[in-house]
Amino acid sequence: MSKNDFCATGTSSSSFSLMPKRTLTSRRTCRLSLLLVLCSFLAGFTGCTEKSPDGMPKLVKVSLTIKQEGKPLSGATVALYSENPSFQWTIGGTTDGNGVVVLKTHGSYTGVPEGKYKICVHKFVREGELQTLANPGAPPPKDYNTVESRYGQQNDTPLSIEIKAGGKYEPVDAGQAVKELLKAPGT
Repeated sequence: MSKNDFCATGTSSSSFSLMPKRTLTSRRTCRLSLLLVLCSFLAGFTGCTEKSPDGMPKLVKVSLTIKQEGKPLSGATVALYSENPSFQWTIGGTTDGNGVVVLKTHGSYTGVPEGKYKICVHKFVREGELQTLANPGAPPPKDYNTVESRYGQQNDTPLSIEIKAGGKYEPVDAGQAVKELLKAPGT
């Protein structure tokens, strides 16, 4: 090694030493790697959250259980509509296998602003198969709503809720199971 392969390290003239440049570079690489690992850990620990849109109110985490005839209603679409006419945020979600929906605002932000809401519930099922090359003569499938249509209409639904921080919410009853044929637009 030549003297050009070494560099001085230290903070004062009495503590300078010569180290091989490769060692110094590998120490910097190690420090940089350690810093990146620490930053990644902190980002994962604190959660990487997307910035809320301007004007979005504080959100309260809300999970609701939707039931029909006393049983959890899975695969239902739930939407909340504010009783405040100037409210501009969409709120909703889909129930899981236990009938539980974790509500999100604008589809991305977990939680709901505090306030009074109407609850709308829909669940659609399809009977029959679409026409394909494998079954070209199949009759067209029929789509049905399994929740009474009034529960899906903002002005007709009897379901309502007041969201408050720390609130506990009773299961929501979406009425009797029905089989309402959905009509194609224009029919």
